[in-house]
Amino acid sequence: MKIVTVNVPESYLDVIDKLTGRDGLYPSRSELIRCAVRAFLLRELKMAKRFEQHTDKTDIDDEKKYVRIPIDSKNEKDERVREFKTYKIIKRLEF
Repeated sequence: MKIVTVNVPESYLDVIDKLTGRDGLYPSRSELIRCAVRAFLLRELKMAKRFEQHTDKTDIDDEKKYVRIPIDSKNEKDERVREFKTYKIIKRLEF
């Protein structure tokens, strides 16, 4: 994993601290932020996928226009399994 520095408002940290630690939903700030970023990316990429049918298919080999997102799930033996979904990155429509 890479280290990323992010500046967030104090009010965000107050809520993050309430959700982390021994009595929280997440073991650490880092894990909470990783989960939040993953959820954000999946939501954005799902929305982008809806628009994918309207994009040009000639750039299929340009790997800079695609991103792979890890998806954690459990198999029938209740073992953790990591799969990757590939999404095409498109520009958000300007209104």
